[in-house]
Amino acid sequence: MHIRRFSPDLKTKIPGSQRGLYVVPIQFDRAHLPTQNLEELAQQLNGLPLLLNRPMIVVAMYLEPLSAMDEHSAEVPILFLVTAGKGFVRIGGLTGETQRVSAGDAVLWPAKLAHMVWTEDEPLAAIVIDGPAEREAAP
Repeated sequence: MHIRRFSPDLKTKIPGSQRGLYVVPIQFDRAHLPTQNLEELAQQLNGLPLLLNRPMIVVAMYLEPLSAMDEHSAEVPILFLVTAGKGFVRIGGLTGETQRVSAGDAVLWPAKLAHMVWTEDEPLAAIVIDGPAEREAAP
């Protein structure tokens, strides 16, 4: 049995210009680690994520009030599970669909479609499941 704690006291800042955005990696694909030195990885991430041999990443995401994730797309679908707080999500760029979300909401961002999340006056916490890719449709 492996246990990975993902409480807010273990969060690390996302590098780059994304303001008020933090994560705790819960599960990584063993084949695509940022480093093969597991001791170094555990130190960088405040503990070692669960390592599986599958193309999937799971993180706990924490957004402070008045923060945002840069708009981007992904090669695989993203499942965004809001566990606490309130905020907004958008798909499809500046003219795309925007929805308010709160604890208990599940959002599916389709593959290859720009998406983002942001907060106003409240923080937001979510579990983000990145992948795996969808199976081909049956003929």
